[in-house]
Formats: sequence, C-alpha cells, structure tokens
Amino acid sequence: MLAALPIAHAAAGYLVLRTACRGSTCRASLGDDQPAAAWRLIALFMLIGNLPDFDFLIGFVAGRPGLVHRGVSHTIGAAVAFGVFAGGVARSRWRAPFLPAALAFAAAYGSHLLLDWLTVDSRPPEGGQFLWPFSDAYYIAPIRIFGEIHVDGVTRTGFLGSVLAWPTVVALGREAALTVGAVLLWKVVAVGRGHRRETGAEDVH
Repeated sequence: MLAALPIAHAAAGYLVLRTACRGSTCRASLGDDQPAAAWRLIALFMLIGNLPDFDFLIGFVAGRPGLVHRGVSHTIGAAVAFGVFAGGVARSRWRAPFLPAALAFAAAYGSHLLLDWLTVDSRPPEGGQFLWPFSDAYYIAPIRIFGEIHVDGVTRTGFLGSVLAWPTVVALGREAALTVGAVLLWKVVAVGRGHRRETGAEDVH
C-alpha cells in the first residue's frame, strides 16, 4: 500500500497558513509579541496538513491499518466539509471571519491531496479519487516529484515494520530535502515581495 511521509505534508500546511495570514487579521498571531500563539497556530496547520492520513488510525484500531486509507478522507469533499466545520469553530470560539477561516482550513487539508497527487504510485489503480464526490476517477500528476514508499496495510506488526524500514528512512531524507528547498524558495519570494513593497512605499514619499 502506498503512503506518503509527513514532512512535506506538514510543510504544506505551514505554507498555507503563512499565505492565508499574509496581510490579514491572523497575521498578528504570527508576530514576535505572541510567540506561544504563533507556534500553536503553526502546529495546528502542520497537523491539518497530515490529517487525511489519520485514517490509518481507524484501520489500526480495527486490526488492518490500510482498511480505509486513501478513501473518503483523501477527497475534495472531505476538505470542503472540514473547512466548513473548522471555520465554524473558529467563528464561534475566536470570532474569526467565517469565510477566510474556512478557506484556510480547507486549503491546509486540501494541500495533502495535492502532494499525494504529485507522489509516485506504481500500484494500480494509480493516484486517488481526489475529486470525489464530483468524480469517481483516479487522478495522478503526469510529473511526480515525491517518491513512493510501501507500507503493510494488512497487519499491525507489518505496518510498524514497514514504517521503520530502511527504504522509508531513505524516502524521508529525500522528502526532507525537497521540503527544505520549497520552504526556502517561498521565503526568498516572500522577502523579494516585501522588498518591492518597501521600495514602492519609499518612492511614493
């Protein structure tokens, strides 16, 4: 059974947060004056980036880790439902505007589907039914940037053994390198945009 590692998914959730908070009210939570709040928010979005793979826990409890993996949890329908639910919670608990919060949460969840779409899958059917309920077809990117790992989804011991196996460690290192590169690129682009805005502001004055 195909499975992706959590590093890139966590990074994708983090980048969604940074993008969603740019120039918005939640940006204050990422400031130096509230480091604890910032880290809690970052940890939350990194967790959401991995949330679809928590379907392994359902199967693990049932005695077969892969029982429901890459099922309904890995669909755009689940991302929308989660966004609506989480946006409602943010609205009621923190008085956050519903629509921006729902979009941010749905995007963080959906980032998992995007990375899975970009992951090598050599076992048919390739990819996943990411567009359910709009389509039952399986989709996978024509160019894949993340390598696949195979885990034993049949037994608990097999699952744990495959997760800790050497091929998984190698894939983890490769994914970590890709993730660091993506985050650094995002940082460079963000700094460049900030510099252009500051230069433009100076020119106006």
